[in-house]
Amino acid sequence: MSAAQILIVEDERIIAAELKRRITRLGYAVVATAGSGVEAITMARDLHPDLVLMDIGLPGEMTGLEAGARIWEALQIPVVYVTAYADEHTLSQTRTPPPFLALQKPFEPHQLQRILAQALPTSLPE
Repeated sequence: MSAAQILIVEDERIIAAELKRRITRLGYAVVATAGSGVEAITMARDLHPDLVLMDIGLPGEMTGLEAGARIWEALQIPVVYVTAYADEHTLSQTRTPPPFLALQKPFEPHQLQRILAQALPTSLPE
């Protein structure tokens, strides 16, 4: 079985690079990184990743919550939201089907590993 393919959506390059490094160390493959919701939707359509790791606070007109919902509605690709603001009101705005998963910043490597295993139970790294 090949490693699960993950699309990272994060507007801060340093955080995106650190996420990529951590995800790769866990045995998953990062297919691309996007910096906006519109770019994320385009990449998801083109690359068909197994999972999208989506920052909620993206620049521009489209939030990460909206981009995640559009990706789910069009492609049924699971989305894990990454946010510094994991309050009930913010997370209740998601339109992806429950149970959706969220990873709160800052996070430890074991938290990332656990959430990826939950989101991708049939695509564990080799």
